[in-house]
Amino acid sequence: MKYDKAVVTWLYLVCFLVFSMVFIGGITRLTDSGLSMVDWKPLMGAIPPLNEVQWNTVFDKYKQFPEYNQVNYSMTLSQFKFIFFWEYFHRLMGRLVGVVFFFPFVYFWFKGKINGHKGKLFVAFLLGGSQGLLGWYMVKSGLVDRPDVSHFRLAAHLFLAFIIIGFIFWITFEMKLKHILKPVLNKKLLKILSVFFFLLCFQIIYGAFVAGLDAGIGFNTWPLMAGSFISKSAYSAGSLWVNIFYNPVMIQFIHRTIAILLLIIGFLLYFNVRGLENSVQKKSIIYCLVILFLQFVLGVSTLVLEVPIWAASIHQVVACILFVLTLRSIYIFSRKSVI
Repeated sequence: MKYDKAVVTWLYLVCFLVFSMVFIGGITRLTDSGLSMVDWKPLMGAIPPLNEVQWNTVFDKYKQFPEYNQVNYSMTLSQFKFIFFWEYFHRLMGRLVGVVFFFPFVYFWFKGKINGHKGKLFVAFLLGGSQGLLGWYMVKSGLVDRPDVSHFRLAAHLFLAFIIIGFIFWITFEMKLKHILKPVLNKKLLKILSVFFFLLCFQIIYGAFVAGLDAGIGFNTWPLMAGSFISKSAYSAGSLWVNIFYNPVMIQFIHRTIAILLLIIGFLLYFNVRGLENSVQKKSIIYCLVILFLQFVLGVSTLVLEVPIWAASIHQVVACILFVLTLRSIYIFSRKSVI
């Protein structure tokens, strides 16, 4: 059974736009732009300030909140326009994703081109809408008393973006691969892949914690933390649970440690995949391992260079690529598969 190329191209386009949102969201976070828009107008918010009077009105609203009063009290209007741009661009991309998804979805539905996938694609649409609500819920946490968003809400917002990307790609896997796979089951590799994916999800969440708490600033050495395997300050916040979830030093240490564990499991996958005769299975793992190694190098580089915007942004996007490639490998092996 052939898949509809127009439908798959549309889904790839949606995923590319969500990828772009993740990239722009990372820049928004790294430039401290995320709290520049202090209200949420899903429809009218698509229109930016168009003249100096409107700009001053928006700037005056910003001045009423903690980030201006505690951090940016000397900010000029031109400086405000810079941070406003990134948050506005991020939200505009969110609206674009919604439009690009919704109208083709309705068209393909009535044309009967997505039969068998209607329910899943409707769920994807609901997830996209939830992402907008969650984004505003995250921003609100930085508009109360502290000029920082909750790192828990940031992690939820980022991880939901990964879920949306992975969910839509999984649908494309079903469309493109389901009917061309031959039974070839390797339970051992599937188990290793499952552990790898589980750890990767934790790593993505802790990467968001690192970003939300600026935990990448400080201890910018590798492989040791200022000469120690783990700094004593990683235990300074009280109980173990408080340190694990709130102490930036401990969170950086956990992020480092999971990266090493992923690399070890990556080597384990490599040694198990070398003897595979199935070329599609083998290639799917090799692609993951190449991106894993690139991500590891990017992560270390981001740390030792003290989190430059370009490195941190690419690091986040490559995490998306690794996430998708790992899902693809899991799909291939779970379908008992391949050409």
